[in-house]
Amino acid sequence: MNRINQISSSKIFILGVVIVNLLILAGISSALNRDDLEKLKTTKSCEGCNLRGANLERANLSGINLSGADLGGANLRGANLSSANLSGAKLGDAVLSDANLTGANLTGASLAGAYMFNTDFSRATWMDGMTCKEGSLGKCEK
Repeated sequence: MNRINQISSSKIFILGVVIVNLLILAGISSALNRDDLEKLKTTKSCEGCNLRGANLERANLSGINLSGADLGGANLRGANLSSANLSGAKLGDAVLSDANLTGANLTGASLAGAYMFNTDFSRATWMDGMTCKEGSLGKCEK
C-alpha cells in the first residue's frame, strides 16, 4: 500500500510541475513582444502587434495603424492617438486616461475594463461604428 501511495504522490508532483511550467509559458507568450515595440517605434505602424502591457505613456501615436493590435493592460496615459486606426484592437484593462483619441477609429475594438478618465473621444468612430460627438470625454457621447 505504501508503494502505491509513493507512486501516486510522485505522479501528482510531476503533474504539478508540468502544469506550473505550462502556466509560465502561457504567461510569457502573451507578454509584450519587444520586436513589435521596436517596429512601432521605427515604422509608426504595428498592425496586429502584441503590445500587451507596453508603457506608451505620453507617446505621440497620431495617425498610427494599430488595427488588430493587442494593447491589453498597456499604459497609454496622456498618449496622442488622434486619427489612429485602432479597429479590432484589444484595449482591455488599458490605461487611456487623459489620452487624445480625437477622430480615432475604434470599430470592433474591445475596451472592457479600460480606464478612460478624461479621455477625448471627440469625433472618434466608436466600437459600433457610430461617431462620438465633439466634447466626448471619458465616454463616447452619440
